[in-house]
Amino acid sequence: MWFVSYLLMVKSIKTTKRNLERLVEKGYVRYNAKTKYYILNSFDKIRDKEDWENRLAIPLNFSGILNIKAVAGAVIYGYLHKDFWRKVKSKKSVQIKGSTYHFPTPKFNYKDKLAPVSVLGVSAIFNFSPATASRLKNSALKAGLLQVQKNYSKLKVNKNAMVLYCKYREERQNIVFKDGNHYLQLIDTICPLFYFTKRKSLKT
Repeated sequence: MWFVSYLLMVKSIKTTKRNLERLVEKGYVRYNAKTKYYILNSFDKIRDKEDWENRLAIPLNFSGILNIKAVAGAVIYGYLHKDFWRKVKSKKSVQIKGSTYHFPTPKFNYKDKLAPVSVLGVSAIFNFSPATASRLKNSALKAGLLQVQKNYSKLKVNKNAMVLYCKYREERQNIVFKDGNHYLQLIDTICPLFYFTKRKSLKT
C-alpha cells in the first residue's frame, strides 16, 4: 500500500486504501486475501460489467495518471465536443444563443473546430457541481489538452434591464465589464487538443 501511495504521490496511505476499497466495491479491482495482492480486472471485463458500448479511448502515460483531473476534464469536454458536431451533422445546423453552427459539406473537419460546451450542461449530465465541472475544464486547459475560448456579447440595453431579463428567463446573470462596456458572457467554446482512438480488444 505504501508503495502505491509513493508511486502516485499520495501523501496519506489511508487515502490510497480508501480509493482501492471503492474500486473493489465497483468490481474494477479484486483483492486476494491469501496473497494479499490486488488484481486489476481487464478493460473488457469492466466494459461488460458496466454495459459500455463505446470503445473510444485516449493514450495515457504515467504523467497523465498523476494528473488524472486534467485527463478526466479533457475526456468529458472532448467527448461532448465530438457529440455536438455529430448532432450538427445530423441536423445540418444548430443555433445556440444567437450563434449558428453549420456542417456545410461531407468533407468538413469538425476535429479542429470549436464547439459550445456549457459548464452547467456538464454538471447536469455527469451529476456533479458546476464548480467541479469548471475545475476539470481548467485543469485540462492548463495541461494543454483543451483549447478554451471565452465568448461575450456586447449589451445593447441597460445592464439592469438585462439582469431582470436573465432573472425572468432563469438564466445565469453572467454580465462582465470590460473595455468600458458591459458584456453578457456566453458559453465557452472548446476544442480538444488530442484525438480519440477506438480501443481494440487485446488478443491472447
